[in-house]
Amino acid sequence: PQLIITGDSRPKVTGDQLVLSFSDTGNLDADASHKPASGAFTVMVNGVANAVTNVTVDSQAKTVTLTLTTAVTSDQSVT
Repeated sequence: PQLIITGDSRPKVTGDQLVLSFSDTGNLDADASHKPASGAFTVMVNGVANAVTNVTVDSQAKTVTLTLTTAVTSDQSVT
């Protein structure tokens, strides 16, 4: 699946949740036994690593939600 990076479905951060939306379900597997490890993702906030503590896949919504160690504020840059 292709990550959507523009428009209303671009990545969004609310507190400690980073939601990534995808163009199709492709390989998005909601089976909990198949979910990616938290360490499979690197999230940087203002250039400093913010560890991912949980990954949730919602294949119907075409999203992957990453739970971060520390909440992000509106003035911070996330990559």
